[in-house]
Amino acid sequence: MKNDYFIMYNPLTFNLMDIKEKNNITPYDLISYITCKNAEKLSFDTYLDYLIKDQSKHRETMIEAFAMETYAATYIGNQIAKTEKDSIVFHADDKRRTIREIIIKQGKKPKAVFITAMSANFPTAVIDSIILNHGKIPVIIGGIHVSSSHKDTDTFIRKHCPNQNIIADVIGPGDKIVIKQIIDDINNNNLQKTYQGNISVEDKVWIPQKNVDYLPPLNLNSLKRIPVIGNFLAKNMKAIPVAPFLGCPFSCKFCSISSLPKNRRKFTIRSTDDIIDELFYYQNTKKKTETQMFIFLPDNLLLGEKYLDEITDKIISKNLNVNFITQISIEIASKKKLLKKLRMAGATHFFIGLESLDIRNLEFIQKNAVKDIKKSNLSVSNYYAQKIKIIQNHGISIHGAFILGLPHDYFISFEDNTANNIVQFCIENHIGLQPGILTDLPGSKLFYESHNAGLNLYGKQGSMNYLLSLCLADISESNRKIPDSLKNSQIALLSMGLESVRKIGSTKHALKNACYMMTKSFIHPTFQGKRSLQKRLLNSTYSFAAQLYAALYKDVGEKLGQSKNGIRGSFERLYEEESEENKKYFYNYVSQFLE
Repeated sequence: MKNDYFIMYNPLTFNLMDIKEKNNITPYDLISYITCKNAEKLSFDTYLDYLIKDQSKHRETMIEAFAMETYAATYIGNQIAKTEKDSIVFHADDKRRTIREIIIKQGKKPKAVFITAMSANFPTAVIDSIILNHGKIPVIIGGIHVSSSHKDTDTFIRKHCPNQNIIADVIGPGDKIVIKQIIDDINNNNLQKTYQGNISVEDKVWIPQKNVDYLPPLNLNSLKRIPVIGNFLAKNMKAIPVAPFLGCPFSCKFCSISSLPKNRRKFTIRSTDDIIDELFYYQNTKKKTETQMFIFLPDNLLLGEKYLDEITDKIISKNLNVNFITQISIEIASKKKLLKKLRMAGATHFFIGLESLDIRNLEFIQKNAVKDIKKSNLSVSNYYAQKIKIIQNHGISIHGAFILGLPHDYFISFEDNTANNIVQFCIENHIGLQPGILTDLPGSKLFYESHNAGLNLYGKQGSMNYLLSLCLADISESNRKIPDSLKNSQIALLSMGLESVRKIGSTKHALKNACYMMTKSFIHPTFQGKRSLQKRLLNSTYSFAAQLYAALYKDVGEKLGQSKNGIRGSFERLYEEESEENKKYFYNYVSQFLE
């Protein structure tokens, strides 16, 4: 029927650690905490009231700060729309549009609510699934957390639902075969408990569908702090996610993907024509300033090395004017022919996982580059510096991702610690910084190692404290025992992360990096920039903006650390767990984050 509809929902992440000490709590206590309503009164007649959450407990993620749409929600929403062409798919995220608003406006319940969940927002997905189940609305939940920790759906959702026959989960990708099967089963009142997908990414799914009601765009308001051009960038800098291919065959110890069977994390490629058609669509339907910056989504663009030749050649031959940000490994610097082609096609900024400047730490996480670093007979710093310079000399800016809290990191004082070494490295090499705290992500090898060795801080998988601590899976705080070399101190670790990004992400330093890379970009233009001075200047502006974009990590870190509206920030909460010696040392530092 044409007036039927579905909801595609990407939940917010909430601060939940303040209730972890309470005994014998259940997901219903979590519902009471987030909704500020007595969950004992949740029923078919009241479920809509429980879809209103206390936004003061919202925990902002980097995806929100970067004003990026979650690609999984867009992709699955489009899959539903293509399968059910006579129905409407409404997107919801609890910020720009809520599930409750949609149901009230439509005047009837949806045929189903599809939920995509990372580990950090899985607890929110839990409470929404239970609430919707009381309203007798089918819920299909998927995403990396469900795929890597499948039993959590039973433990935290089904067990607490009165209508267990209308709760389903999807392990692996939401491909068209799986989505069609789910919708057929919904239409026949025969929803299965579990579905399994296999194809990571497919053709003819990404371009917006006519029967999808998308969310209004996010804005990069944080860029307004930049002098002169900040307002322009905040208004016009729209990064559009694009997935030329997905899947990762590697098994890094800190990554959740390592838990998935190989056939569900295999490398899957879209056709080159389908990618080019998508880029054309955006450039032909929106303002030019809004459609020249894209984020290519693979975890490592270099995995598609042979395929990249086709993509770059077509971007150039079809005269597309694009700039793109992407994740890629440092090994790209050794592939100069491909690096040159990527720049010519519009590569503007690379996010590179450098992880550590200590070879022992790189060995610990089984970093793929260890072999080449040792073969070079260079220190990690010198090896990285050489590669970074090659990339920058092609006109491409960089920000490096570093992991803090690794076994060979150290903290002697605020002046002498691992993070300060990283800061100095970033300054010397004109790169931005994303400091991530070592966190045992559910499904990763480190997660299981920590649980087996008793190094986990918040409880075994299946416990409520484990569920609550999933909100830390945004890698902003650790959930594992802190090494002796870091004073066994969460505050030491957090302060290292925040102070490093405060220095590198300060307006002054970000502008310095941005100007440096704008010059490099102008000297080494894209193919469009070689043909037109105007486009060369505009592309250089995007290179300038990319470094400011990376500086947003500072804003997110400060928000997570600060206590506000009665909700304790990370520093105040963790201070209580410090030793007396550490409390004395960190007292003045923590004081700045109190209300």
